[in-house]
Parts: sequence; structure tokens; C-alpha cells
Amino acid sequence: LADSYRLEQSGELSLCFRMRKFHMPDLHIFCKTLDEAIEISFKVHKKIYEEIRKLGRDYVSIYNTTRSFYKNHKDYFNKLAEAEEKPVLLHFVPEDKYYWVINVEYNIIDSLKRPREIGTFQIDIGNAKRFGITYVDEDGKERYPVIIHTAIIGSIERYLYAVLDTAVKQEEVTGKASIPTWLSPIQVRIIPISRDYLTYSVRLAEEIELEGFRVDIDDREESVSRKILEAEKKWIPYIIVIGPEEVKENILSVRIRGKGVRKMSFKDMIEQLKEETKDYPYVSSTLPRLLSERPGYR
Repeated sequence: LADSYRLEQSGELSLCFRMRKFHMPDLHIFCKTLDEAIEISFKVHKKIYEEIRKLGRDYVSIYNTTRSFYKNHKDYFNKLAEAEEKPVLLHFVPEDKYYWVINVEYNIIDSLKRPREIGTFQIDIGNAKRFGITYVDEDGKERYPVIIHTAIIGSIERYLYAVLDTAVKQEEVTGKASIPTWLSPIQVRIIPISRDYLTYSVRLAEEIELEGFRVDIDDREESVSRKILEAEKKWIPYIIVIGPEEVKENILSVRIRGKGVRKMSFKDMIEQLKEETKDYPYVSSTLPRLLSERPGYR
């Protein structure tokens, strides 16, 4: 994860999109030949689309290239475009001006109808020689590799821009914004209807934590409706209300953000949470589990 810096001018800065300092999860793939780089770039192209589609979004792509590279590799461009299943924009640049032969910019169209570049990849044929990067081939000859530069999700900040812009679009359509479950600071909130059910709620929270999810308990002296409203305002994806019926039947009443209230077993809920967070990183919460133990303001 590399620190990156740009001297953006006054008036150019935009939250999460145009910044003077940002963080780039840069990936560099060293290939023996241009043909090998082209083959590997299909996998990169596919992965970039997989990640944005997990947010329910799609890209509009700009293929920056030279006329000579396009002329000699038309089949390559056709295959890239076929994977997108929609038109792409070709932008021709002067010959020998850049170190790359193709630079693909992946843009979302944001809620204000503006293109916003998020992901990218380039096939670099110039920098290996410039920086003295070599490998020895099977014949013992020293050669310069072709390098694929890519940011699968873009910078961390631009990915967050895509996440938050998706939430804006969700709110426009459904009236309720959300962020992915894996990214939610608290993934599950438990609301006991009274202190009589606090012990059961604590035990349930411990079981959920053992399964690898961030969970807290709203044990404050507030009405259940107010607690649910506050959890909704914080975009918490799973809200569990605990009362006599849940304790007796051992079935959870789960309010899933954007989907309404469902009756679920503990096992079914955990399976759904695991499916929504599969292959994503996990960090435990550092907040006190009980909301009554957190600082508050009135």
C-alpha cells in the first residue's frame, strides 16, 4: 500500500476523489513478453470488473492506446470489449510518448452524472529498461520484462468514493442507503426490549463475535423504537430485537437493512453474514460492547 502525493491546486480538491495525499494498493506483474502480458491482462480486466460489481456498479471504460498498437492487436481490443458487453471509448495518443502501450481507465458514472475514474491497468514496455529491471531467460540471455501496473479497486479513497456514491444512488431508488456489510463498523446490533433480556443478549453477542463479526448491544434506558431508529440512522445492516418470543423459541427477529424484518435461526443468520463478508478482511471492534459504557452527548 503506497503513499501517493499530488499537488492539486486550490479549488481542485474533492472529498475522496481529488486529494493531495492518497493510498494506492499498487500491483505490478512482471511478464516475460508482451504476449504474456496481454494474456494476463484479461484476468486483471475481469477482476477489476468483479470488484466493482460486488457494489452493484459497473464501469464505463476508456482505452488509451496508440494507433499502431491498436492496428496490430485488434483481436485483443475486441476481446476486452466483449468482456464488458457494452461499447468502450478508444482514445489514441501520440506514438512513443508514453511508457505504456495501453492504459485502461475504469470510470463509474456518479450520482451527479460525472465520470469518475476508479480502477486502472497499464501494459508498460518502457520502464524496465529505464530502471534497469532484467531477468535471465531459459537461454541465459538477459531481457527486460513487460510490466502490468494495476490498481484493482483504485486508491483506497476512490474506492470509498464509489462505496458512498453507491449509497447515495441506493437512497435515491429505495429511500434507504447502506454500505457493504464487511465494511460496516458495527455489523450486528442487539436490542433487548428490557434489562430482563440483557444476559441472553450478552451471550448471543459473544457467540456472534466468536463467528468473526462486529456486534454491540443497546442496553440504554430508551424505548425499543428509539433504539431501532438510532441503529437505522447508523446504517447498521443487522438489527436483532430480543424479547420473550425470541428467548422461548430460540428464533431471532432480524431487521436486515433494505430487506425488512425476517425470522431466522442463529445458524441461518451467520451463514448469510459469512456469505456477505466472504473473502473480505476483518478487524474487530475496539468500542465497548454495551452502548451504555460509551461516551455520549445530550
